[in-house]
Amino acid sequence: MKKILIVLTLSCLLTVPAFAAEAAKSLVQVSGSSQQEINPDIARLTLTIKTVNTDLEAAKRENTKNSNQLLAKLKALGLTDAQIKTATYHVEPVYSYEKDRLPKLKGYNITNSLEITSPIEKTGLLVSEATAAGANEIGSIRFEAANENDAKDAALKEAMADALRKAKVIASALNKRVSNVTQVNESGVYYRPLMLESRAAKAEDAAGPVIPAGKVTVSANVQMTVELE
Repeated sequence: MKKILIVLTLSCLLTVPAFAAEAAKSLVQVSGSSQQEINPDIARLTLTIKTVNTDLEAAKRENTKNSNQLLAKLKALGLTDAQIKTATYHVEPVYSYEKDRLPKLKGYNITNSLEITSPIEKTGLLVSEATAAGANEIGSIRFEAANENDAKDAALKEAMADALRKAKVIASALNKRVSNVTQVNESGVYYRPLMLESRAAKAEDAAGPVIPAGKVTVSANVQMTVELE
């Protein structure tokens, strides 16, 4: 019985340093963020051809003619099939409405929209040439970075570094050090391209409008739990 008590006592004594070491550690939660502006290198815009005619077949022929003319111009500017895709195509009847009478069919409105991806330096020329070729509405222009994923990864790394820096500052103030990162939660990585509002094509666009690209904003946020000792 005495031998059993001695063994138990020694076991308890051996576990005290382990408990003391655990008690000396502290858990701290910090947040990290990053926001940067990068130069975009591609533009995405929508070129639209709208045709209105009292006769459906005439409206279709006119829209097809103008659309083919626009496609030819885009190809002449060096755009490939991969940079051009149909965004929308629809036929909409146009009615006139009078009080106490049934709607009266006036004609048809045909809309054919193309989504274009182009190098930024060609944006102004593209708008000018597309207008001359028959596009009568320029959709919203969006400036983006071709290496979107690389920009997001860089922002996430900066957010991690910011969180770890804060943890080290807290540890130093407590006369401790960061011994381990126990948990990291990504709170979001945001990519905000620059958007310009859509507008109808105007005659002065033929001179080649100047369209400044501005900057693309990329940001990231993380939550980090670290162990101090």
